[in-house]
Amino acid sequence: MKKEKFTLADSRKRLTVLSGLVLVLFLAVAIKLLYIQVIIGTDLGKRAVTQVTNKIRRHTPRGRIVDRNGEELAVSIMVHSLYVNPDEMNKSAKPGKNQEIRDIPRIAAQKLAPVLNISEASLYEDFTLKGQFVWIKRMLDPKDYEKVARVIKENKLPGLHFISESKRYYTKKSMAAQVLGFVGTDDSGLSGLELALDSILKGAETRQTKMVDAMGRTIADRNTDPDETKEKTMVATVYLTIDNKMQFVIEDALDDAMRRTNAAGAAVLIMDPHTGAVLAMGSRPTFDPNNFGEYPATSWLNRAISMIYEPGSVFKPIVGTMGLSEGLITPDTPINDLGSIRIADRVISNWDGSGMGMIKFEDVIKYSVNTGMVQLGMKLGAKREIEWAKKYGFGTATGIELPSEEDGILYDPKDMYEPDIATLAIGQGIAVTPLQELRAICAIANGGELLKPYIIDRVVAPNGEVIRRGKKQVVRNVITPEVAAQMRTMMEKVVSEGGGKTARIQGYRIAGKTGTAQKIAEGGGYAPGKYIASFVGFVPADKPQYAMLVMLDTPRGAFYGSQVSAPIFRDTLQQILVAKGIQPGNSEGLPSFEAHLKPGQKEKPLAAVPSLKPKGDNWVVPDFSGFDARAITRELQKGQLTLEPYGSGKAYKQRPAGGTEVEPGTKIEIWFK
Repeated sequence: MKKEKFTLADSRKRLTVLSGLVLVLFLAVAIKLLYIQVIIGTDLGKRAVTQVTNKIRRHTPRGRIVDRNGEELAVSIMVHSLYVNPDEMNKSAKPGKNQEIRDIPRIAAQKLAPVLNISEASLYEDFTLKGQFVWIKRMLDPKDYEKVARVIKENKLPGLHFISESKRYYTKKSMAAQVLGFVGTDDSGLSGLELALDSILKGAETRQTKMVDAMGRTIADRNTDPDETKEKTMVATVYLTIDNKMQFVIEDALDDAMRRTNAAGAAVLIMDPHTGAVLAMGSRPTFDPNNFGEYPATSWLNRAISMIYEPGSVFKPIVGTMGLSEGLITPDTPINDLGSIRIADRVISNWDGSGMGMIKFEDVIKYSVNTGMVQLGMKLGAKREIEWAKKYGFGTATGIELPSEEDGILYDPKDMYEPDIATLAIGQGIAVTPLQELRAICAIANGGELLKPYIIDRVVAPNGEVIRRGKKQVVRNVITPEVAAQMRTMMEKVVSEGGGKTARIQGYRIAGKTGTAQKIAEGGGYAPGKYIASFVGFVPADKPQYAMLVMLDTPRGAFYGSQVSAPIFRDTLQQILVAKGIQPGNSEGLPSFEAHLKPGQKEKPLAAVPSLKPKGDNWVVPDFSGFDARAITRELQKGQLTLEPYGSGKAYKQRPAGGTEVEPGTKIEIWFK
């Protein structure tokens, strides 16, 4: 066999090929390095950091919401949240030498499912995911946290950890629920003031970085700058105009009204008629914002600002001031009431169908005479009716600091024909919110000023500086003080002599107006047998301090405002007047102390009413025998208890008996003689 000869040319050729291959390989490596370092370098860097770190976001506590006196309504507390590091749990599940095989994800799911109230299958799925952080349950109740921690410790379950988080807590549960609103698990306000003031109340978001080993176990923490975090956790406090004691009284009255009338809904408002400050605002049905998800969304609705309805006869005083201001009537103007009146193709009747003959206009208001109001409405005409309604703020939201406020509905005068003009004068053909109606009545109470309602008294920074303050804002002067005084006198006679007698409080001058309006059906027209019963008024009539509106939506059984709404007005304000120490303006109808003295008997110093005694979160009720309702009510208010009185005079029997321990909110029944 002939030996193959390699020439120099062959060697050079091989060297060239080899060099080419090396060059190609070098270029490939260079391109790969360029791709890794430049093209995907940033992403790989992030992935590398992710493998050795675990970032957790959480929020610092939200600012407090308190009543006008500093009583806490919404606060944030620190609670524990549970998460799992699946990588740590599953790597720990791999047995070492001489170790028993444990299916840790399965064991953890079985043990924790009944404690967390989460299905075993769902927990097992989370425990077997890829990654280092999966939320299991946010914001555990303290009792649940203790149970979970015990299960983890007793069963030696790796990969399960707790984080402290801020949880919103509403101290009074359902009280003022629609006003306060609620927050989600991401600390964002979702309704009410929590939504409206989210930028003020929301705590800072902080990030915690944990360095982990190959097993996913924490080896070091790196938090945000401590000084910066401390500064961010200092959040402002919001003081409301709401008076906690007044709010408690109206909430109790609403609950009682809902039980007695089986109404579909209700709203109660109390305002300072001279400033526009809202002192109490309640809505039914209601919910507990601590567990808002367990209630239907309809219960979150704040009917005081979001429900629109035809006001009915409570609108008549407003129309009356229109006529007085235009010079069309005076309180003494004679009106011929025939019981019904025909306007075009419509016959409008009084509530009882009967007529009173020739009466004064003040009697039209006093007895809520529809025919008299219709005659005034026709004199005013469409244009003036709507112009005046707009002056009073109807058809436009009031601008209160709460979300979801409705504008109401007003006709365009061009679209109104004669029956529309007539029915507007009796409170039909216009849709209002309870807040709009009450602030219009406040203009009558305060001498003619239409005020912008407000519910935020002040916002106080952590250093004590007031950074925002609510104050009286006059939108416009609607009527003159003289016209306002004339209507106040007429409204006082509604209660003292007319259809609003059920709102009378002995010793106090009350001004008010009843209202019963047919409810608008969803498809148009009126729903048969469904009514809105309301009462609006203020006290004392000559120097008003409180203005109040009560509205019941579709009460069953009795449905007239004088039957179901006026008594709520009376009972609620009576408690408030006593609690606030506002003395009766006259003693008419009230028994005098001297009347109880025997001939020759001298007046003795009054004994102090026995005090409630605290016992944990509850109260021990004393024996109130021998004391009057006024003194007893004042004492019960201290423990957020309410009085259910029977009779008058001095107490002689009570239920529960003296010495009984009761919870806040309990109704104490007492008999007097």
